[in-house]
Amino acid sequence: MATIQTRTVLEALARLQHATNLELHAALESQLPELSLTSLHRITARLLERGEIGAVPTDARQAVLDTRPETHDHFVCTHCGGIVDVTLPASALDAIQEQLGTHLAEDGLVIRGRCAQCRAKPEE
Repeated sequence: MATIQTRTVLEALARLQHATNLELHAALESQLPELSLTSLHRITARLLERGEIGAVPTDARQAVLDTRPETHDHFVCTHCGGIVDVTLPASALDAIQEQLGTHLAEDGLVIRGRCAQCRAKPEE
């Protein structure tokens, strides 16, 4: 049975969809002011261990948590760092494997580029 803190963490992550522990901690400050970052790390580590949440494989130094624990693909914006779930057709994945003569990892693909919002902004 999940504690109140664990349920609140899951609810916050569901709202954010993808977040680092720091982002999650900031989002929970008003609801759980007593929750330390260390405690949050323990809670999310347990949730990851139990397969209740996932982690997005990125180049970021911090793990990015994901509400969807099952294998799926992501788009990561190289400008703002935003992350979006994407669904690639099996035929595309098969074509990649065939072209490379390899088998794709079980943790999904990460596609990188500039998101629509960042592309709409003038270059800095």
